Amino acid sequence: MAAAAALWYGSLSFRGALGMVPAYQLKSASEYIAAIRPMLPREAFRPEPRHLLRIALQVVIVAAGYFLLRETTQWWVAIGSSLIIGHSQACLVFLGHDLSHNAVLKDARAKRLLELPIWGVNLIPPSLWFRIHNQNHHPETNTLRDTDRVYRACEETRANRIYNRLFHPNRKTPLRHPIVLFHFITYIVRHFVAALMTGERKPSVVTYKPHYSKALRRKILAEVAIIVMLQVALWFFFRGVWWRYVLAVPVPILVASSVAMTYIFTNHFLNPLCEKADPLIGTTSVVVPKFFDWLHDNFSYHTEHHLFPGMNPRYYPLVSTLLQQQFPERYSRIPFAEAWRRIWAQDEFISEPHSLPGAHSLALPMAAE
Repeated sequence: MAAAAALWYGSLSFRGALGMVPAYQLKSASEYIAAIRPMLPREAFRPEPRHLLRIALQVVIVAAGYFLLRETTQWWVAIGSSLIIGHSQACLVFLGHDLSHNAVLKDARAKRLLELPIWGVNLIPPSLWFRIHNQNHHPETNTLRDTDRVYRACEETRANRIYNRLFHPNRKTPLRHPIVLFHFITYIVRHFVAALMTGERKPSVVTYKPHYSKALRRKILAEVAIIVMLQVALWFFFRGVWWRYVLAVPVPILVASSVAMTYIFTNHFLNPLCEKADPLIGTTSVVVPKFFDWLHDNFSYHTEHHLFPGMNPRYYPLVSTLLQQQFPERYSRIPFAEAWRRIWAQDEFISEPHSLPGAHSLALPMAAE
């Protein structure tokens, strides 16, 4: 069994050779849930309002950083404050992510009140995030209809090729430059642009565009207007001193994107495209030091999150153990350093599904029924 699992993950690691996994080799989330849900305690599925304290702590850190940046005359204090603000904003991304999935609160009005400042400080309209992440990415994980997936060979354009080499780690990305870590920013920008375009029109660098109603577009634009007003207020808070504002907003945004992308690149980019969503075949979890799991709300357990997005993240390690027991040949959780090495060894574009001879004879061991 261990050898079969190693063979399967080895196939996952070379997307260009694998192509698209056919539907008959895949399982739905409900099949996995039916197998392990009875083994999980009820409290794992209750909201965790104590996370509000963690949200409040990160907001206080960001606010304290702003005050330090406004008053300090020491360059090392200013730069240190900027980096700390950026990390706290990344923590707010992780906490806002859980909040959007009802893992913190289920009251819709309270959630809306919290999501705008949490996502807004990262310059993300919460309604746009909910549309592309909760409503599209989760039910369509690593399928052709996924907003988060990588590009196929048939989608190669000059713009995609440039984007790939700037913001996607792969074997053709020159010098392994750190600009790839800013992908989270460009991800939001390109989907915001797509949301404003009518019909099915979209930039070529957008893999898939979900439907946006006129009402949703208006809501997104209203949230952007509020974010812009907050930025104007911050500019005046820093008395119009440009370098203080740069260290308070653009630099922390880059830091937050870098922290988030160290995880996000390993979540799905190591996995093949699938004809239908399969949370175990389409997702990878990584092993990081326990301190980072505590600090980043167990975000490394990403397969577990895709199975139970509304679960209290404290129980993801238990889900991981159960998946290793029940589906060892399908579940992938590898050391972060190994995942990151494999990311950089990948091809630039995914091979075409129809150009893969023998795709239906892939040796995918199935779980025991």
